[in-house]
Amino acid sequence: MITCGATAYAAAPHQSYAMADTVALGEVNVTVRPPERTRVGMDGAVTFGSASLAHAPRVLGEADALRFMQMMPGVTVASDYSAGAAIDGMGYSQNEYRLNGIPVHFPYHFGGIYSVFSPRLYDMVKVGKSIHGAGMSDVAGGTVGLSSSVARRSRLEAEVNAGMTASSAYVSLPVGSCVSVAASGRVSYIDAIYSGMLDDGHMQAGYGFNDADAVVAIKLSQGDRLTASFHHNADRVEYTDHDFSLVTGLRWRNLLGGIEWRHEAERFDAVNMVYYTGFENTLALDMQSVRLKAPTSIREIGARGVFGFSEVAKTLDVSAGYGLRHYIATPQRIDLTGFGPGRSKPADMVNATSAKLWGEAVYSPRWRWRLTAGAEVTGYAGMDGYRAFDVDPRISATFRWRKGNVTAHFGRYHQHLHQVGFSEMGMSSNFKLPAGSRAPVQQSLNTVVAASHRFSPWLAVSVDAYYKQVSNEPEYLGAVLDIISPGYRSEDYVKVAHGYSSGFNILARILTGKVEAMASYGYCHSRRRFASGQSFPATYALDHTATASATWHIGRGWSVSGVMNLASGRPYTPVTAIYFIGERLMMEYGPRNSAQLPVYHRLDLSADYEFHSGGHWPLTHKVNLSVMNVYGRRNVEMRTFTVDVETGRYNRRDISSLYRLLPSLSYTISF
Repeated sequence: MITCGATAYAAAPHQSYAMADTVALGEVNVTVRPPERTRVGMDGAVTFGSASLAHAPRVLGEADALRFMQMMPGVTVASDYSAGAAIDGMGYSQNEYRLNGIPVHFPYHFGGIYSVFSPRLYDMVKVGKSIHGAGMSDVAGGTVGLSSSVARRSRLEAEVNAGMTASSAYVSLPVGSCVSVAASGRVSYIDAIYSGMLDDGHMQAGYGFNDADAVVAIKLSQGDRLTASFHHNADRVEYTDHDFSLVTGLRWRNLLGGIEWRHEAERFDAVNMVYYTGFENTLALDMQSVRLKAPTSIREIGARGVFGFSEVAKTLDVSAGYGLRHYIATPQRIDLTGFGPGRSKPADMVNATSAKLWGEAVYSPRWRWRLTAGAEVTGYAGMDGYRAFDVDPRISATFRWRKGNVTAHFGRYHQHLHQVGFSEMGMSSNFKLPAGSRAPVQQSLNTVVAASHRFSPWLAVSVDAYYKQVSNEPEYLGAVLDIISPGYRSEDYVKVAHGYSSGFNILARILTGKVEAMASYGYCHSRRRFASGQSFPATYALDHTATASATWHIGRGWSVSGVMNLASGRPYTPVTAIYFIGERLMMEYGPRNSAQLPVYHRLDLSADYEFHSGGHWPLTHKVNLSVMNVYGRRNVEMRTFTVDVETGRYNRRDISSLYRLLPSLSYTISF
């Protein structure tokens, strides 16, 4: 028999609450601090939730968590097409995204327009940058965790959003006193509305997607809760390049689900979960009589657990845990017809397994001091009989004062699953590859200092600096045309690089009754080199990035907001010569990443009008008008070349973003 008591769940460590009002007796001076919607923790992690997204500038009518994340210092995106973000000098593939604790192997819809996450259902986001505690991640880069507070929702809630590019719906309801259920869904029709604007004379783009989520939370007893999560999304995109009569298609989808059991007692907490997550993608090329298909996939079955013991001694807390991950990967294989002898080969599956045990102790001898020490022990069995055993120590020291803190950290991290491919912007055509003898386990040694200080009730400033020594980072050295080469094997084009990333970030936040604003600047110097050869700039690392955003609550339901982005141009490898040998097109390249695209900048504006109606069921209405790339900047996203077959000369062609002066109108109703 299941009984549900009056359960009081402890607040998650990453939740942010407003500081209590302070009263000074005598003159009775009352100081009120506005709610802090975005919080920077002692480890430099950035936490924000639905309140931040609700008041953030919208793009195409959507308040998207990962787009809001891009305004954080140290989080950079190479272009508007990028499906991923670089965090503190590490690559897109070195981040891990989790949905209620379940890994998501490709978290974006096309080009980063939207993430696959429902902002209303998953209403808390924590971005871990360069400081990871033991058991926190299995990657060398950053972590992005999204979670849902469905278990704490005690009444019926619903929302419908209708926009010019996509529409979505959300509902959450309690079922009796023990069960809470929430679901969301979204469908896009961006190419149906914007098909004319997605044609620049050289290229025509078509696109559509849908996603669906469900979360069920069951209170088993006063201290026990069971949560089941499900997600699915499917995307399709098609490019038509008129210059080459080339049609490129991509289709991909995520499917994942998991069950978590959480037990909470006075001095002991435990979380155990099992999950399945899978991602598959198919790249198709059609050029006159040539047909090509290149499918890839990654499937993962995993389990993890966390056990926390508070006040083991008066000033000591201890935690420990385990993790088990089994991968089934299908690297890129080619099915080709119409170009020489037809080639079709069944895809080879690669199996790999990692197992981890970890422990961590937190010692606080005084309120001002906090010392954290821990370690992970990991065993790995991968492809080609490859084996690895690693011990990763991590230690942090924090000094706190009334209005701020400073933390110093040293840690060693490993990553067993790579992502490689010819897309330098992290598109879905890139594929997952478990570590093996050709591409061993990645490693990062991080030294980090992070500090924050609140100068007034309305102004807070955070800074951090890092230096990372990176080993065995895989680089894909092939190009798009290489996949039609005889005997093509994607693994043969993978080569590992070593190097370092260093930099610093600054974030200033202002929050008053009328204005919410953030400004950030990040500097990054990231170099890589192969075993033989000179060093080169990392593809995804931008030397300078700056963002500024502000929302002004005018009154009577009106608010306006804007976001300005400025960044160094993305490095790329230039083509120095193009020629034919027989009927085969050949290219010669200059030094790797020795050229740089022009500086990137863009301004987005948004206006909201909110009003209320209804009696017994009060309704909230919001109308949003947003304009993306207000002054129509033609940011260069890619640099390619065309060949004049009559003269043999080639010409450079710059491909700019499709998002030029892109307006959108949306309407949201909720209760």
